Order: sequence, then structure tokens, then C-alpha cells
Amino acid sequence: MTAPRKPMRNKGGGKLNQERAKAGVDVPNPGPSGIHTLDPEDGELFEHDPADISPNPMNQRLGLGNIDELVDSVQRQGVHTPGAVMHTDLFMEMYPEWADQVSHPDRTYILGPGHRRREAALKAGKPMLVILRDKWAKERTVEENLISENKDRENLTPIEQALQLDLLRRRGLTGEQIAERAGYGSRGSVTRILNLLDLPQEIQDSIHAGSTSPKAGYTLSTIKDDQDSNYSEAAHILQLKAFGWMQDEKITAEAAKNRLKLEATVFPAGNTKSSSSTPVDDTSETSGNDGDVSRGKHDQEQGAEQTGPSGQQGETSIPHQTTGGNAADGKPSGGTESEESTEDRSRLLAAAEQRDLACRLILSEERYAGASEVNALLVNAVLNPKEWKEAATRAHEWLRDLGKGPKAGRASAYFDAVAADGDANLKRRAAFAIALAANEVRASRTDREWDDRDRAHLKFLITSKVAYQPTEYEQELLGLSPQEAK
Repeated sequence: MTAPRKPMRNKGGGKLNQERAKAGVDVPNPGPSGIHTLDPEDGELFEHDPADISPNPMNQRLGLGNIDELVDSVQRQGVHTPGAVMHTDLFMEMYPEWADQVSHPDRTYILGPGHRRREAALKAGKPMLVILRDKWAKERTVEENLISENKDRENLTPIEQALQLDLLRRRGLTGEQIAERAGYGSRGSVTRILNLLDLPQEIQDSIHAGSTSPKAGYTLSTIKDDQDSNYSEAAHILQLKAFGWMQDEKITAEAAKNRLKLEATVFPAGNTKSSSSTPVDDTSETSGNDGDVSRGKHDQEQGAEQTGPSGQQGETSIPHQTTGGNAADGKPSGGTESEESTEDRSRLLAAAEQRDLACRLILSEERYAGASEVNALLVNAVLNPKEWKEAATRAHEWLRDLGKGPKAGRASAYFDAVAADGDANLKRRAAFAIALAANEVRASRTDREWDDRDRAHLKFLITSKVAYQPTEYEQELLGLSPQEAK
């Protein structure tokens, strides 16, 4: 039996090509053959010319950053981490709302994640390694896949992450759905990131540039206007005001937010004068609302009749004047007012004023202090009964301005009413207020040096929800550097 004849292999490319070669005519390149002529299947890894791949309008990168190092790497080794592509016509069909924003609808493919790698491949003159992901377009899951892969590989800034998550929010997905599809763990995480987009552009730019942390940005985004909105013009004014304090005074976002809250508490809208300018004279037979004497004068008169922490008469605390202003450096020192310079006294007043405002804010909180902190302050108050009267007057002023408790006109009548009240929480708040006021009145005196109790009072304010920002002198008293005091 004759064996079958094997087909002849045309080594020369055929007679026609041989004749063309003899005549000096270029032989056309037949291109790839066999499996390489087939379109890739979904999920297949292959190389492609980056110039035939369109950027994706869904990509929310605000810039590609410095890619020189990446270009050098691609020139030496090629693109080792694949991007993801879809057929452009399929993407436009499944996402008609984005079709008009596709910059190169004539190109074969459109990118998912991988825009920095594509740009580097273009500059290096190298093909790009990609995976075909037509399934993403068919299932309309391009957004979450962009978010998921970019989050893991591309080191997006917090603002870019927020813009990516906003793609899903615009589709009507809930926070829980976004968290699940984008791999962000919880709705709270998604909410914090998305809230950054409610901030004024100046603050967003600072977060994007890395000058402001996303945590600080989120804190600023919780500052709201009177209508409980955090993205209105009024809210943006407040947020920028707090942001300005952070930049100028190097204070934390929490401290800046609390300062705004303090201003709103002490100087409500439309009222340029603090409600505490009216004296509360515990020795008067009339209501504390009858007079128009300044608090400074009242404290000076009252101080002449009261005994201080040492039990000696004549010691006076710094007059409390709710005039606002920023905290300034101040050092408590002995001597009469005539011996103190006006500048030094002004600094002392400013520092005491800021601490006083911090105490007000603490008392405005529902959870104003932990049990151990309350107990520590109450012990001091009980062990120093001679401080009670002046402390009660200051505490009554705080609680009255905050609308806490009965509307008695005098401190003694107020605390008598609280003691007779059945509200245990109000009693604890009132007792805590007196103890806190005792520490503050003591710390603001001009005739004594600070001791461990004063320092403990300052530490309490710093570590409380108020996040009090101490003056440079107060930091020195605690042995803190400016950075440690933040």
C-alpha cells in the first residue's frame, strides 16, 4: 500500500512572492496566522497597542502624577501588571449615558483600570498587557470594578476615591450597596469618604494634595448650617473659617469645629453681646437680670468679700469677660493689677476666656465626662468648700446660658431647685459644673502660681471632647511640645 503523500511546504512563500522578490517589489506581510488572528475571548490575557485603547470617562483620577519612574520600568521590562479593557462599541451600547464622553469611540478597546500603565506604555513605545473584561460592560459593573482595582493598585487620593464612589451613588445605590460592591467594608466608611465631596473646593484641593488628612476633612464635613446642611453656602463659610484656623494656628479640625460651636453657644446669631454680660449676684435680693453691671466689675467686687483656695481674703480671679478672641499666651503671676502690664493681663484674660468657653462646651455635651473624671473633680470641690460660692456662681452662669435646669435668677436658688428636682442626670451635671468651675476659677487667679491641680484641669480640657488647644505657655506648664498638644 502506498503511503499518503505529505503536503509540500512552500518555504519561499509561493511562486508569486518569489517573482516579486526578483523584481524588487516589497512582499506584503501576511501578519499573524492561526490562533493569533482570532479575537481574544473574555478573560483572556493579551498585549495590545495602547494607542488603540481609549481612556474611560468613568476614570475619576484628577491627574496621573509623576510617571517617569513607571515609564523607565516599562521601557526596561514592559507592562507586567495588566490593565482591563472592553470593546468600545459594547461599552457605549451598555452605558449610553457615558457614550458622548468617550474621547475615542473609533478605537477597538476602552480601558477599565490601568490609565497610568497605558500612558507609560505610550511614552515607552511598548505594547500594553491587558485582560478583556467585556463581562463588566454586559453586567454594568464597570464602576465597582474600577473602584475595587484602583483602590488596591493605584493609590488613589481620598478625593479620587470619593469621586469613584460617587459613580455608584449617582446610579442610586445605597451606602450599604456601595460598600458591598466596592469592597469598602461598611456604610460608615463609604459615608465618610463621600462626605469629602460636600466640602468647599479649597479644602478638597488640600486633601487631594495631601496637605490635609482625610480624617480632618471628614471632621470639617460634619460642620453644618442652621438647616442641618453641610454643603450649603452657609455651611461652606463655616467650614472655611474652621479650615483657616487650622492653617493659621495649627490646631486640629476637632478643635476648630468645637471653637465654632463655642462661638454659636456664646454669641448666637444676631446677638453681638454675650448673655453672660449680665451679672449673677448671689448676694442680691433681686434677680440677676436686673442690673447692667459688667461681669468684670462684679467679679472684682465679689472677690473682695470671698476667700480663696488658701483661705485668705482678698484674692481675686481674672474677671470673666465673654469677649471672644483667640487663645494667647499667658502666665499666672503674683502681684496686684498695677504691677502687671496691660499686655500680660490681656494675655491672661484671653487664655482664661478660651478655657471658660471650653468648659461651656463640655457642659453642653450629653456625655460631658467619664465617671472617673467626674469623681476626681467632685473630690476637689468637696475638699475645698471655701471655693464653693464663687464656683457655684460661675457654674450657674454656664448652665443658665446653656439652658440647662431651672430658670432661677440666683445661683443659690438655682442649685436649691436642682437639689429638690428628681432628675438625677441634672443633679450630676450641676455638681460637675460646680467642680469644673472651681478648678477654672482657681486657675484664672492672678495671685498664685499654678500647681498640679491646675495642670490636671488643663489636661482634662485638652483630652476632653472639646480638644482644647492650649496656649504656648500652658504647653510649657505641661512639658508638651506644640505637636504633642494637638
